[in-house]
Amino acid sequence: MTAHSLAGLAALNLLYLLSGLAILWAVRGFATLSETARLLGLAFFLGIATVGSTWTLLLIVGVPFGLPLVLLVPAAVVVGAAVFAGRRGHGVPHWKAVTARRSTIVAAVGIAAAGVLLEGLFRVARLSGLYWWDAWSFWVPKAEAIYSFGDLDVGFFTSLPGSSYPPLVPVLDAAAFHAMGRPDVVSLHVQYWLFGVGFLWALAGLLAERVPAWILWPFMLLVLVAPRIGRRFFITEADLFLDCLFVLAAVLVWYWLRDRERWRLTAGTLLMSAMVLTKREGMLLVALLLVAAAIAAARDWRFVLPRLGIVVAVVAVVAAPWRIWYVRHGVSGEGPTGGIFTLDNLDRLWPSIRLAFDVLFSSVYWSVTVPVAIGALVLALLARAFRPAIFFGGLVLLVTLGGGWITWAIPELPITQELGGNPIVRFMGAAALLCLAATPLLLASAWERATAAREGAGG
Repeated sequence: MTAHSLAGLAALNLLYLLSGLAILWAVRGFATLSETARLLGLAFFLGIATVGSTWTLLLIVGVPFGLPLVLLVPAAVVVGAAVFAGRRGHGVPHWKAVTARRSTIVAAVGIAAAGVLLEGLFRVARLSGLYWWDAWSFWVPKAEAIYSFGDLDVGFFTSLPGSSYPPLVPVLDAAAFHAMGRPDVVSLHVQYWLFGVGFLWALAGLLAERVPAWILWPFMLLVLVAPRIGRRFFITEADLFLDCLFVLAAVLVWYWLRDRERWRLTAGTLLMSAMVLTKREGMLLVALLLVAAAIAAARDWRFVLPRLGIVVAVVAVVAAPWRIWYVRHGVSGEGPTGGIFTLDNLDRLWPSIRLAFDVLFSSVYWSVTVPVAIGALVLALLARAFRPAIFFGGLVLLVTLGGGWITWAIPELPITQELGGNPIVRFMGAAALLCLAATPLLLASAWERATAAREGAGG
């Protein structure tokens, strides 16, 4: 790892951040500098999603991928979003002093503790090699090919494992190589560490709107210490990156269902669009998220369903070019061999579903994440906070059933938790990370309801 590589990564990630800030400025504006700081993580991920998706779509249609494109796309996003923000009359944020309260002190302690844990992960990331099979067998080789050839070399891409996976992650890696000046596969791990830092900032910034600091920060720290989540922030694979996109999109969609602020659904749509360009499972996770939103908003279906229909249309348009590419080049392996719905192998159905639940409840993978989430769900139901309980509880259930369906519908997959034989553990990371995001919201909703009931009884 060289200083030149780190400087290049810093410049690239600054472009992601500026792009996302411009997008947020365009769709919602910023009132204060403290509000801007709170949303920096979300801006970072929106920049990655928008710029990365644009790079990917241009690459698929044949635009050469090189340093000029790496620089021009974020510049165009910043300029276009800034012009749009100006036309909507969004001014620059102003300074507002932050009042020192107990919650501020708790948040400061939580941020400091998270900083210590992240610094430890950085020490691992900065000297890591390609030790994971998926990383060295196809994710990073695809990135090196894009960096070297500037296009999707058909012969090379179709010869690798996972050839039907969408190329957004290799494109992001190739952009990092251009920023670093060479394919530095050691320093590349720092890029993924930055993804992890951005995700934690984004999630904490979003949840802080509704969740008291004393509830929020223990779970942000749990994100960092859960075995297959925070400890894998530096691994150069797509699984955790997809989970981060999914969880942030889910929180944004929930907030939109609650307050109907249009910018939240816009931001969520950008993240969902990136999901379908990240992994095949992204399509399934987007579908499950939209189904959960429709169920939770059944009473408001006249307002919600047409807007969710627009989201479906946008995501489908983004997903289509890659599907056209791999079908045209005869790439197989995108879906189950027996079709999406099949009555074959019914004897595998229950063992497949049970396998998904076994993985979900495994403390080896997720520590105490899931039992604590179930406790928060029960408290929310007892406090009559039904809508968040239905949305998040239903979404975790749908993801778990989706994991069972993957094993059942693909008879080539053995019913096992072995990572080399079945992707169920990778897929269920989305449900576990969602539990970590949902638990503070459920507890805060229960606390709010209980406090309101107590004050009402006292009055």
